Amino acid sequence: MLAVAIVFVEASVVCAADSPETKSTDSAPKSARKMTWRPVSGKSSADSKAVQLASSESAAGSEDSVATDVAPVSYDFYDSFVGDPLSPDTTFGMQPVGGCDCGFCDAGDACDSMAMTSHRNRFWGRAEYLAWSLDAIRLPPLVTTSPAGTTPENTGVLGQSGTTVLFGGNEILDALRSGVRISVGRLDTNHCDAIELSALGVFSDSESFSNNGTLLARPVFNTQTGAEDAMLIAHPDFLRGSVRVQVENELYAFDVLRRLRLVSSACDNLDLLIGYRHARLDEMLRIDQSSTYTTAQGQIVSGTSVVLFDEFDVENQFNGAEVGFHYRRRSGTWTLATLLKVGLGVNTADVTIDGGTTNTVPGSGSASFTGGLLAQQTNIGQYEDSQFTVIPEVGITLSKRIDEFVELSIGYSLLYWSNATRVADAIDRSVSQFPPEPSSGSGNPRFSFETDDFIAHGLTTGVNFSF
Repeated sequence: MLAVAIVFVEASVVCAADSPETKSTDSAPKSARKMTWRPVSGKSSADSKAVQLASSESAAGSEDSVATDVAPVSYDFYDSFVGDPLSPDTTFGMQPVGGCDCGFCDAGDACDSMAMTSHRNRFWGRAEYLAWSLDAIRLPPLVTTSPAGTTPENTGVLGQSGTTVLFGGNEILDALRSGVRISVGRLDTNHCDAIELSALGVFSDSESFSNNGTLLARPVFNTQTGAEDAMLIAHPDFLRGSVRVQVENELYAFDVLRRLRLVSSACDNLDLLIGYRHARLDEMLRIDQSSTYTTAQGQIVSGTSVVLFDEFDVENQFNGAEVGFHYRRRSGTWTLATLLKVGLGVNTADVTIDGGTTNTVPGSGSASFTGGLLAQQTNIGQYEDSQFTVIPEVGITLSKRIDEFVELSIGYSLLYWSNATRVADAIDRSVSQFPPEPSSGSGNPRFSFETDDFIAHGLTTGVNFSF
């Protein structure tokens, strides 16, 4: 309204100066008209901004001369708003001085106002440390022991008196572990829409077990007898041995997102997220055992050694479209943000099963065979399967603005993965023969694709930069 008043006054003065009644016949030059929109202060006449029209020097005091002064105008966009970095994790809109006045939030042209600050921060980066927990791996019993004096045929057999599970039969790898998430983005020239790249990695964690006790075994279900059984690793009567088990898993994800502003105000922002997501979940299990006969057993001479391994590798790779919403609420230098996005696509599971046995007879050399105990010729190979999968992710973050370019944050995130293949799903503890016997009977162990739900969640702490 002030600008309209100035134009109106100026137009009125011009009309008055050009009229026959007020126009001076003196040929003296007129003073130049000037108008300035950014005064320094309104207190000093020397600093005030005015629009003045004079007819001539000789008629300066006459009643025909007209001069109009307009009161000082203070119009500084940055004096009215706090220029916070324009990052999607703060606000794209500007912040009223003194905090978030929700009456101001209703202004519907915040995006248009942002066009005035195209020279401001248009890029941002975010680095977060993750303390996340991955869904546990539920392994079957893999290594057992028995009390001293147990007969060889009962050692380590599940269901027998005194049998103890040393490894497996529980959930592992569900403790908090470290990870990182790096995000970078660029705002459009309207400072509302943006493109963002984000990469997440929950580092590999592992659990290992090793034992060289005097009574060790690996429990299985014998399909030939239809009962629990076990393969001996060590027994004080005739066998010395050791076993080692290693389990690992890790999680990675990558997003390319387009952010489209749906709601924009000084206090609230709501973005629509559309893009692409790639995610990967890798798991591995390997069992190594070694046994040496200290006493001859039938045709097996003393000193004969048996070394075998079983290995299971599972890779889940998800590729699909992603859609979601990101909402932020500002109060002063604090921002509360919530995230919901869903990936819809295909998960391709690759399962590799391998195993081998090497027998070494003193004075007769070594012989190698395909297959171990749980990985034999009946299930060894590489398998692939694809299924429609949904990967939702939710998060909440509280951020504190430190200065124009830096913000600190803390939050919680949860990621769910449907139809994931886990390494435990690849194990069949039923066997129809012991190595190195050829396949017979029911042809176990076998492999069949099974899927399970997977959840990763935990705390996040990070720092946001804008420039």
